[in-house]
Amino acid sequence: MGKLVVLTLLGAGLALIGERLVAFRQRINAYREVEPVEPQNCHLIEGLENGAEDIDILPSGLAFISTGLKYPGMPDFAPDEPGQIFLMDLNEQNPRVQSLNISDGFDRASFNPHGISTFIDKDQTVYLYVVNHPHMDSTVEIFKFEEQQHSLVHLKTIKHKLLKSVNDIVVLGAEQFYATRDHYFTNFFLAQLEMFLDLCWTSVLFYSPREVKVVAKGFSSANGITVSPDKKYIYVADVLAKNIHVMEKHDNWDLTQLKVIQLSTLVDNLTVDPDTGDILAGCHPNANKLLSYNPEDPPGSELSEERLKGQLPLMGPSRDITGRDLAGKRKHTQTRVLREML
Repeated sequence: MGKLVVLTLLGAGLALIGERLVAFRQRINAYREVEPVEPQNCHLIEGLENGAEDIDILPSGLAFISTGLKYPGMPDFAPDEPGQIFLMDLNEQNPRVQSLNISDGFDRASFNPHGISTFIDKDQTVYLYVVNHPHMDSTVEIFKFEEQQHSLVHLKTIKHKLLKSVNDIVVLGAEQFYATRDHYFTNFFLAQLEMFLDLCWTSVLFYSPREVKVVAKGFSSANGITVSPDKKYIYVADVLAKNIHVMEKHDNWDLTQLKVIQLSTLVDNLTVDPDTGDILAGCHPNANKLLSYNPEDPPGSELSEERLKGQLPLMGPSRDITGRDLAGKRKHTQTRVLREML
């Protein structure tokens, strides 16, 4: 009888693992093949071979780009080099990148930038907020941009017990921002188990010097985040659920979900067209190829544009661009440069 119980439990356990494995591979589009598309106005920006993670574009056309992210479980193209912030002027006919110097006193050796967001104060001073993972921790670094010197002056490091596994941020005021937490656990094994079991324990946080709180939760893996041009709505990408959440922002900074835009691709970083309010998303068509990166068979990337009406999306994307030349490690830079040039 005892052996029968053991065999029954073992069989049930193996069946559960098998079901979870099949479901996980379906969530990451492990079986999807990319059909290359050659968009006419897209070209490779040289100098970002270590991987461009995020980009934020100022109204002037200057763009900040974070590069060199070292992220557990992801390919690392420059393991012995710290991350950098690059500047690119999209007003130029052939935009080029330039590395920004960072002021003394900041630990550049452990700089590991992830999501970024800018804030412009009343006197037009530009501040760059950077999600940083020094020694695989999570902090938010605040820099002041010195345009004439092409440099960043480090002002402050923000740490908090809720700011763990931070992926991306969107800044709405001086030291006021929303941040996505892409894993509940910080331990690598538990974080992988969390994704495998699809626990949906990740969240969106609000930070200010007076208050830090969870304002939305229940995401498989909250990733990119941005805000509508009128600052009334927050858009959150859930990469493993392959969707974008449209959230209404309240006066107390809480968020209420209004709609979910379901896609067939894994949604990463988001940006918003300041003129139309449309959401542009950098996406991974096959995350399995991204995780097991092969330069001979690159994962490719997609650009999805969601047209909005009254801040709520119309049915389906108005444009999808997929291509092998948009390799996952360069996705965010290339897709946004493409949008600026369309």
